[in-house]
Amino acid sequence: MMERMTRHWPILAVFVFVILLSSQIPARAISHVLPDNVMLTGVSGTIWSGRAARAWVEIDQQPLMLGRVQWRLEPWRVPWGAPLSFSSVWGQQALRAQLAYRPDGSTLLQDVEFAVNTQLFKAFFPLYLGGALSGEFAQIAIDEGRVVNAEGVVRLLRGVWTARSGNIPLGDYQIDFSSAAAAGAGTQGSLKTIAGSLQLSGDLSATLTDYQIVVEATGPVARDDAFRRAMSMIAIPNQDGFRVSLTGRY
Repeated sequence: MMERMTRHWPILAVFVFVILLSSQIPARAISHVLPDNVMLTGVSGTIWSGRAARAWVEIDQQPLMLGRVQWRLEPWRVPWGAPLSFSSVWGQQALRAQLAYRPDGSTLLQDVEFAVNTQLFKAFFPLYLGGALSGEFAQIAIDEGRVVNAEGVVRLLRGVWTARSGNIPLGDYQIDFSSAAAAGAGTQGSLKTIAGSLQLSGDLSATLTDYQIVVEATGPVARDDAFRRAMSMIAIPNQDGFRVSLTGRY
């Protein structure tokens, strides 16, 4: 036994040395493996447990601010869990999640929490919806850049339509996401109104190849002529308000 241990001791010593050496790699080295559109400043710590004073992602030459970012990498959790956990804070905007990779090549986000003001997205595409968007997910599965499974909830609070003539208060809404009943059939969501003058209800579903969204709108705002004209590109008017039905393939 002693002879066997003596024979393998050099290998063990090299392994321990490599682990100890890599644990001291400064966090700034992570910049060399990040995509070119991800920027970090004020980086400190190590690659295994580090932080950045400010981070942002450039999308169509526009910066999407992430703010203060922290991460922790635990590679020994690769076989059974999420080896990477990270969080970011920028004012009232916040994000926290754990990241794992499945054997089939898809990405799995776990214990996801986020909060953001919808005005953040106006720099990237025309969005006339204001309010506080937040969500909590037990998991989100992403394959080929598309969400194929999600289990959680998204809320829009103090929603408003930012019209040129003035903001139109809409209400508070919630979408509950869950796995589709059939295996491999993607994810489905149920939209409901918590409170508000625009009553929304409907369903959505998404798979790796297609999506479907059906929403019924009623209430005083749904019957407002100006709002109905603004929604006319995607909505079908009816006696109680309007209906939105969208389907497509990726």
